[in-house]
Amino acid sequence: MASMYESVVKPLLFRLDAERAHELTLRAAALAGRSKTVRGVTRRAFSVEHERLRTNVAGMSLANPLGLAAGFDKNARAIQIMGSMGFGHIEVGSISAFPSTGNPRPRLFRLPKDHAVAVAYGVPNEGAEAIAPRVHRPEHARLGVNLVKTNDVRRPAVEPDVYEDYARSFELLQPRADYVTLNMSCPNSAGDRDFFDELPRVAALLDELSAVAPCVPVFLKLKPIGDAGVLREIVRIADDFPFVAGFAINLPAGKPSELRLSTPPGELAAKPGAVGGPPVETLVNHVLKTLRRTIGPTSRYALTAAGGVTSADAAYRKISLGADLVQLYTGLIYRGPRLVPTILDGLLRRLDAEGHDTVSAAIGTHVDS
Repeated sequence: MASMYESVVKPLLFRLDAERAHELTLRAAALAGRSKTVRGVTRRAFSVEHERLRTNVAGMSLANPLGLAAGFDKNARAIQIMGSMGFGHIEVGSISAFPSTGNPRPRLFRLPKDHAVAVAYGVPNEGAEAIAPRVHRPEHARLGVNLVKTNDVRRPAVEPDVYEDYARSFELLQPRADYVTLNMSCPNSAGDRDFFDELPRVAALLDELSAVAPCVPVFLKLKPIGDAGVLREIVRIADDFPFVAGFAINLPAGKPSELRLSTPPGELAAKPGAVGGPPVETLVNHVLKTLRRTIGPTSRYALTAAGGVTSADAAYRKISLGADLVQLYTGLIYRGPRLVPTILDGLLRRLDAEGHDTVSAAIGTHVDS
């Protein structure tokens, strides 16, 4: 049965340009979040509280492993209402040290035949200094801040400027967050996305952050790398920095041939950017499985995975392949906020079916299958 969002709200939003629809959604969410009453009603409507869903990641206790991915709330305007939506964590950003206008519009495109989007934003955000006063931890969810290098053609990606850029935003925002994700591979910031392919630069960045004295867990958001040797080297680098708590997997740049797309090639050509949603699920899951095998089942590192999380089965697949946390964004565009409790209820049923007492017990159970 279709939800009110799917039958009423989505058809109206889909008449608008995709980015315009998203802006209106964020404005409404920001307004709703100002009211304690609305936050309470939202929480009662969407939260699924159960001890079996609780998990502990990088020293953080979370109500459940499901999170809102970065990209939904770039400028941290809707933290309070999204934190009442039933998520165990929400991640804002990506945020850079300096403001960026991003790429020219249009830069967000729906791919309805695939229930997906093509994203070519180019990291537009107001900059860490302007955003920081709005970054306040919500009451019922953990808050992550996703940091990225400023996307500015006048500021090319050169050492040591890149490291100083991250350190500036890190210093401003880490006191306001429960964890920080370093986005080291933004797929639609073409001038910078390959910068950290030279792995010594990963160590140089972490050295720079060491001087800032990290006091929250740090996650490294990587390209979807399938090469176990490269992943092992990245993990070896991270081993020297105790504040690195885990890794996240980014979207692939562009539209690689591995994606299973139903959208006709002619239509795809007119919609530039990285694909988000169900078409990337298989690719991301392969990388996730490889990364979990690389770090092992008892590693200190936690793994976060997004990409095609549109159902409880999709979320459970990622958990069983080694994800400690799973995130969604595109699914909200097509399914609306009821997707959150639908997934959480479904996870409880999957735990019953698979014979697991807790969601943590399911992590990595299919890595070797």
